[in-house]
Amino acid sequence: MTDVENQLAKVVNETYANEGVLVIPAFAVGRTQSLIYYMHQLMESKRIPSLPIFVDSPMAISVTNLYEKHGGLHKIKVTESRNELISIFDSPNIHFCNTSESSRALNEMKRPAIIISASGMVTGGRILHHLYHRLKNENDTLLFAGYQAEGSRGRHILDGDKTVKIFGEELPVRCHVREVHGLSAHADQSELLRWLSNFKKAPKTTFIVHGEEATAIAFSKPSNKS
Repeated sequence: MTDVENQLAKVVNETYANEGVLVIPAFAVGRTQSLIYYMHQLMESKRIPSLPIFVDSPMAISVTNLYEKHGGLHKIKVTESRNELISIFDSPNIHFCNTSESSRALNEMKRPAIIISASGMVTGGRILHHLYHRLKNENDTLLFAGYQAEGSRGRHILDGDKTVKIFGEELPVRCHVREVHGLSAHADQSELLRWLSNFKKAPKTTFIVHGEEATAIAFSKPSNKS
């Protein structure tokens, strides 16, 4: 088992023991599909209980359909049966919330389940509605599966703020807050330098605009320049 699977299994089992709902803010492209893949693997191996997974992001649903159409470009197995493409995304416990009504219905759910919704940093989108109803619940869990930028709502929650403003209201953060590492698809410092080294002619100026300030400053030091 990978470390990511071990981390996810621990959080899912903790949430299930609390009889709560696991809410995961996730980027619609790539991250959501990776989470579905890992959750499916864990359920198949019975490391976590078989729970309903609700994907509540119109963009993520559209991208997931592309995964099936282009099965040769990734490791998720896609087969064809009666002119239909079949993959883990068609598993009976995976549900796509294609309407606002199906999204709102999740707010009333009391049984253990997994909700994956966007945006990944809790800056907007349907995830806000879920947090509006879930942050106050001590049995529920909020799991961050990606980088939370400084100043973002997600970062404030991850840093332990006791309240957070959503829809103009200061809401108490009483749910469990967890974080999983190892799902980032961004290149690290060595990979970025390797990419830059392939330039036949060096750019006059390179701007570092993404990431923590301290990391960006360290990256810009002369010792990191080729």
